Amino acid sequence: MDIDRVRKELQESALRDFPNPERVGCPDAETLAGMSRRIIQMTQDQLHHVTHCSPCFQTFLAIRQEMRQRRVVRIRIAAAACVAAIVLGAVIYWTGVLRPTPPVQIAGATTPATLDLRPLTENRGVEQGRTNPPKPPLILPRKHLRLTLYFPVGADEGQYAMQLLDGQLRTLLKEHLTATLQDHVVTAVAELDLSSLSPGLHTLAIRKNGDEWRTYSVVLQ
Repeated sequence: MDIDRVRKELQESALRDFPNPERVGCPDAETLAGMSRRIIQMTQDQLHHVTHCSPCFQTFLAIRQEMRQRRVVRIRIAAAACVAAIVLGAVIYWTGVLRPTPPVQIAGATTPATLDLRPLTENRGVEQGRTNPPKPPLILPRKHLRLTLYFPVGADEGQYAMQLLDGQLRTLLKEHLTATLQDHVVTAVAELDLSSLSPGLHTLAIRKNGDEWRTYSVVLQ
């Protein structure tokens, strides 16, 4: 029996076969994020819910994937630092001269991050008397980011406006984006300094020039 194939089929089933548009019984965003990061111990009931609620399971997997990506980035940075130290040591050894090096500009460093909006259903406004079902929150670190955005299927290339709003829908950040088609995905890149913002649930609003706003829940950590 191919264990990896069975695991993949079970995962795809959990993502597909348990829609929960009303989000009945779902934990709040911070609790789900804590369980995904193993900060909060998951009970049997919570485990059963997450594996039988496609939106929660999708968020759970997205957070786990982000954690793996961060570990890869940290490993690559550590490896690059080791190589740089070896090269510097060799230069000092062979030249016998230790020249002072300029201080590292830490304040200008950026952390790579990705927001993939393709799996999420977009909100195109709210009908009178009816609210849109909540979407699983996205996760971003409170750092100076070089953010790559993957737009939903059907999005057009062009100029976009992006805003980050707090819990009272006050605008914290504004950016203008240029979206282009890269590897069959409409993609944009922006630099965002989130280091001074408060942690918790925020709203990311994006619209193409002349179109209406689309909103997504974002948790800053």
